Amino acid sequence: MDKRDKQFYTDLAFKSELHNWRTPDWLFNTLNRYFNFQADVCANDSNYLCDKYFTLENSCFDNPWSNMNYMNPPYGRKIGTFLKEALHQWKEHNRMTVALLPSRTDTKWFHNYINGKAHIFFLRGRLRFNDQPNPAPFPSMIVFWGVDDHRSLQLLWQTVQKGRDEQSK
Repeated sequence: MDKRDKQFYTDLAFKSELHNWRTPDWLFNTLNRYFNFQADVCANDSNYLCDKYFTLENSCFDNPWSNMNYMNPPYGRKIGTFLKEALHQWKEHNRMTVALLPSRTDTKWFHNYINGKAHIFFLRGRLRFNDQPNPAPFPSMIVFWGVDDHRSLQLLWQTVQKGRDEQSK
């Protein structure tokens, strides 16, 4: 990671509440029941979801990942840096990652690190993040690097959509 990317991580990822929203509990709990995550690779001391987590001081760019990881990276301009690392962890180290991301199919990062390289679930509607009074101003997707059990993914998808529908009521 170059110096500019580390500066972004310092300046934006851990200071801007608008880019670092905590995953809705119902969604993380649903995903965690299926995957039993070992690490939250994009967290801070107030929003981590796994006992093992990476922060600015203990960065996901400087430490080995677990075999099954969860990621809700900062949604700023440099989100691709995190997604590139998730793809690298899968391709080079066989470490799986599930990520909650803004659905931005028109971006370079989507085409470089997700499209054709991972499984994708597009969530219906807009998520309401735990710490925000209103729904997100963008649609969301869940991305799976290294998760290839199609039957389990289909069952998970049905469970996530059901949970999403219940949250919308």
